[in-house]
Amino acid sequence: MRTPPRNNDRKHRAVAIAEDLALLSTNPTHLAKTCALLATLEQPAVVSTPPSPRLTRITAGTDLLSPVRLLEHNYQHRRIAALAALAGNPHTPRTAVTDTLSALHPLELAWIGHQNDVPEWLHTAAAALAPADTNEAVLRLLTDEELDRHPDPAAVLQSWLDAPESEGFWSRRDVYRAVLDSRHHTLDHLRQLPADEILTRNEPHLAIPHLLALCGTQPQRWTALLKALDYGPTDEKITFGELLDGIQDPAPASAV
Repeated sequence: MRTPPRNNDRKHRAVAIAEDLALLSTNPTHLAKTCALLATLEQPAVVSTPPSPRLTRITAGTDLLSPVRLLEHNYQHRRIAALAALAGNPHTPRTAVTDTLSALHPLELAWIGHQNDVPEWLHTAAAALAPADTNEAVLRLLTDEELDRHPDPAAVLQSWLDAPESEGFWSRRDVYRAVLDSRHHTLDHLRQLPADEILTRNEPHLAIPHLLALCGTQPQRWTALLKALDYGPTDEKITFGELLDGIQDPAPASAV
């Protein structure tokens, strides 16, 4: 429990261990170290996509599209829920909990304020740090019509790609979809996306012009492309940029 996790699997295990210790442990030292470990986990990136007309009708009069609910939608509230459970354990030092609050995402702090089953002292401590406007803590994906009015739409798309990696899988997929769907994306944006997002899961026609321009009539490059795509489900996924770079020959090749 002393070493910060290095990938999402370890993060999920760390949260699961914290949840168990919150229920079972009576050791203040172990509980304090668990709080400190939760603070080292990567912050979530909460993404809001423009709702469809149908979804807008369904959610009218509810808070289902509120920032705090978006945090819960992708199960990105598990870390803060585990911390709240630790706070509810009478053997957990209060300072161990409050010392972690500054490392949390603003929406995690706001989430505490929406819970009725957490200690009042935690409510008070989180409220002192929570944002006045939770909407500012959400990465909002704009429509192309909204981007048309922005002085640099490409920079906005880049800001979405630069957002911290989210533990909620569908949030990243939302970002990829928004970039792919936007008429403002460039090859530089595409190069940063996972290759299989472009080639298999979404619109392969986006990749075809770039592959044709790169491979042309050079069979060795088409062979290199096939080899680059031949990875198993457990292998590390490559970006579209890594794919393009990997099939280029260091020396000029003769055309067939």
